[in-house]
Amino acid sequence: MNDVTLREAPLSFTSSLDHGDEARKADTLNLLPYAEAMRDFIHECETPISIGIQGEWGIGRTSLMNMLRGSGDARQSGLLDARLCKTISLDSWPYAQFGQDDNMAVACLYALTHELGQVLEHEPGIDAAELKIRLEAANHRLVTVMQKLRELRQGKNGHDQNENSYFDISGQMLVFKTEFEKLVSLWTGSGDGRRLVIFVDDLDRIRPSEALELLEAIKNFIDVPGCVFVMTLDYEVVKQGMREKLGKYLQKTSGKAFFDKMIQLPFVVPTTSYQLDEYIIDLLDKAGLPCIVDGSCDPESRQFFLDITRYTVGRNPRGIKRVINYMNLLERIHKFNSGRETTDAEFKILFALVSMQIAWPELFQHFIRDPSVGSVTSLQSWDFLETLPEVSNLFERSPDKELVKNAISAYFDTLFSLLDVNGDGQIDSKELRPVLKVMELAKMTNVESRERPREWIVRRIHENNTDESPLVDTFLENVFKKSIWYLGTEIRYHRAGPRYVTLVHDRRQIGTIVSLKSQPFVFRLAMSPERVMQGLKDYWTSKQTVKKEAIVLVRNTFGTEASLTGYGDTLVDFSKMTYMASSDAIKLLNALYQIITDVNS
Repeated sequence: MNDVTLREAPLSFTSSLDHGDEARKADTLNLLPYAEAMRDFIHECETPISIGIQGEWGIGRTSLMNMLRGSGDARQSGLLDARLCKTISLDSWPYAQFGQDDNMAVACLYALTHELGQVLEHEPGIDAAELKIRLEAANHRLVTVMQKLRELRQGKNGHDQNENSYFDISGQMLVFKTEFEKLVSLWTGSGDGRRLVIFVDDLDRIRPSEALELLEAIKNFIDVPGCVFVMTLDYEVVKQGMREKLGKYLQKTSGKAFFDKMIQLPFVVPTTSYQLDEYIIDLLDKAGLPCIVDGSCDPESRQFFLDITRYTVGRNPRGIKRVINYMNLLERIHKFNSGRETTDAEFKILFALVSMQIAWPELFQHFIRDPSVGSVTSLQSWDFLETLPEVSNLFERSPDKELVKNAISAYFDTLFSLLDVNGDGQIDSKELRPVLKVMELAKMTNVESRERPREWIVRRIHENNTDESPLVDTFLENVFKKSIWYLGTEIRYHRAGPRYVTLVHDRRQIGTIVSLKSQPFVFRLAMSPERVMQGLKDYWTSKQTVKKEAIVLVRNTFGTEASLTGYGDTLVDFSKMTYMASSDAIKLLNALYQIITDVNS
């Protein structure tokens, strides 16, 4: 394992990124072709113009910006031609941290103006004296406005104002715009296609109403000839900002028109074109994790990593790096506690678990409370997901609930394909055991892997079957454990003592399974035998697939049986199924489950 932590920060570049440049290899997501196309557009477009780089956090928007502007001290850093383009940058987030709602936008304009002065100061063709005059004139207007806004916010002159105390803030800002245009023209006025490229990042990390105000300030006061604005924001932020500031109705009727006015060129980061499998394998290789040999892995493993990633954290590079970093830590813990190298199979399980924890923490918390076959199977059911209180927050975070449900189902199906060793399409407790062991060794939960109630009662039945009765073992393994009674997602087993488990459906007790040394397998139902028999007769009439003797599959408790531990007036006499084919016996047992749950529902 390499001692490597993958940075979640955006890519940065100190070179020109020309073809053949070693720095281009850092672009594992293949964003450079889009950055180069944007560079050409910026070099040739009419100004002023605003470009919006859209998409969720962590998908590469800032990395795309950095490809254009660079991040070094060299004259030519990044793709933009330094002979044509001067670049300045604003990270809006820090300016929104100190509660200066009234002048946050003006403070951002001041920061941009100050940075522009510093950039032009080093340009040999610009007269230093003229630069100083124009910079001071622009800054003076902004400082005056900020002071006045501060006074108004603090309530100064509140009762002493008269006509002479009126201060025209809008007029001062319009004068600033003229001064800013003069300042920009010191660079762009040569007539050879020069332009000032202003990068504004993290607009969607600040409160939407503040982002809206900053957009308006940029459009109204520094959107001047020669300027190209490149901003990271999303249309949803603008909509939310308009709702907060102007109300829901105006947002609905004018939101899109407002966005189009602010952003003339919306560019959505094309995550669908990411070579995601290559990116994941490259990150796993850099971290020195298992499954990767000489920078590659087998096609089946590659597809597994790709599928698990797509269903959970999606195509978000920051989310993927977070999974890999957490994987790196837990794999070390797993290795330390096991005293050996982590196997490829264990690593895949760990990758799947970490991906679930990062993408769906609420679902993961539910799973670690009961990491059983029944729990895992239940989580594939859309109806079951709807009943989980923990998942409500997960659904609220997503605009498409069905998409999330489908992703969860696909995720567990992919994990099942790894665990289903015998290929029967089902997961039993033995096949789930590696998951529990990985969780224990990686310390993903402080609860050690423990035997689930349904597994416990099966073990007890085997232990108490000291005579090794084939009737008990055959029915248990070939019929009961393959029926809905054992595999069903809606039935819960609750250990009620040292000798039996209670069976619960829809919060109702529907029966018990008892295991005693004298009677290894006692199956009791919480329903009168007459009602169960009638249900079985109806089943027989409709199906015509089993022996008629199955109608007497159940009988009343009598004699000493009535005082047996557990709950239920009816006993299942599974000896009646001895001569049935296993498939018929399973169908009959499932029918019995349907009879009990239908009546109790």
